[in-house]
Amino acid sequence: MPKRFSLDKLRGRTPLVWIWAAVIISLCILVSAVWMSPLATYIGGPQLPLPGPAQLAVAPPSPPPEEPQVQVPAKRSYLRVGSISTEGLGSTLHHFKHSIVLAAALDSSLIFSWDVIYDAKFEIDVYSTSRIWNGEESPIGNRAPSLNMDARKVCRISDHVRSEDRAALVRGICSGEDSASSQMEKIRLDMQDCTSIVDTEYSEHTQDMNGCIMGWLRDRLAPDSHFLPSTLSLPPNRPITVGVHIRWGDTRSDFKELAGTQLYGSMALPNVVRILKDIRDSPLGEHGVKLTVLMQLQDPEVLAILDETELNYTVVDSGDTVGDLYKLSNNDILLVGESSYGVLAHLIAPPGLTIVEMQAHLGKYTNTSGFGRNVVELDNYTPNDLLLAVGNSMSQLEEEQADLIP
Repeated sequence: MPKRFSLDKLRGRTPLVWIWAAVIISLCILVSAVWMSPLATYIGGPQLPLPGPAQLAVAPPSPPPEEPQVQVPAKRSYLRVGSISTEGLGSTLHHFKHSIVLAAALDSSLIFSWDVIYDAKFEIDVYSTSRIWNGEESPIGNRAPSLNMDARKVCRISDHVRSEDRAALVRGICSGEDSASSQMEKIRLDMQDCTSIVDTEYSEHTQDMNGCIMGWLRDRLAPDSHFLPSTLSLPPNRPITVGVHIRWGDTRSDFKELAGTQLYGSMALPNVVRILKDIRDSPLGEHGVKLTVLMQLQDPEVLAILDETELNYTVVDSGDTVGDLYKLSNNDILLVGESSYGVLAHLIAPPGLTIVEMQAHLGKYTNTSGFGRNVVELDNYTPNDLLLAVGNSMSQLEEEQADLIP
């Protein structure tokens, strides 16, 4: 007779039954966990080999994605968005000299937004002043600074320097005044976190102070040395080059009646003739005189006055504002008036001499004897001053000539 299952017997074996039940349940849980884990890819099908130790090694955690790095320019941009006017090229310089000084003091690179000179008669854009002043139209190579702006923190200079205080601050900086330097240092610290600077000034008109910004101007516009003629020496080793600027506006109205004696922005032509004769007769004229005359919309009757010199000359009137400027400036001696275009030619000219006839004494040539370029006012001129074209005085010339005597 079969043995009947006894509840009493089960109770007697309870500890052993529950132990086995726990083991079986644990094994089921373990198998399920393995099957659901990534290891199942290794043991789920016969087609895949069992992983070796290298395959089971725990991979190092992936580094978090890096934040994109913003490239901070070595020199932040100083954007002059206020108009720099649509006057002649030389006159536009009067409208942003403050910006030149402030940008330099804030270790920034000055760039310009767009102003265009428009010819209403022919309905054409003649040139863009900003492209020129940004160095993008230089005939001797691109001088343009980076036009990119880091806009993470754009600051306005007007928040730190009031419009009515700009001129005094800038002049103080140019003059080396301690109070201006201290004020500028505070502004520099206040703006040290600015990634770019915006200048919206539009009312500036500064005719003097060219000596202060001459270095910036030459960096932006002056020709490279290999575009310049060989240095003039004593005794001369080549013809001396002379540039004359005749301002177009000076040759209108009553110019001819006055025989070119009263001009506003140019040197009176009888004075030009006199100095050219001095040059031809000086030791510097030993190999001749190479004369260039820049006159927009050239007038034969005006130029006829120069025939008294009996010198051949080349007239520059191509309509290329920048190209013609280089041809005028690239001379040993310049004969000019206070026309802003003539001043600009002087400021970027190679070592030599500029003789200027001052009509109104506007201070355009103050402190601009620099970079080997000398200035003499016509009222103080003597033929001995021509030696400044090679940087020498009369005493130095006499010494050098004495050395040449066997």
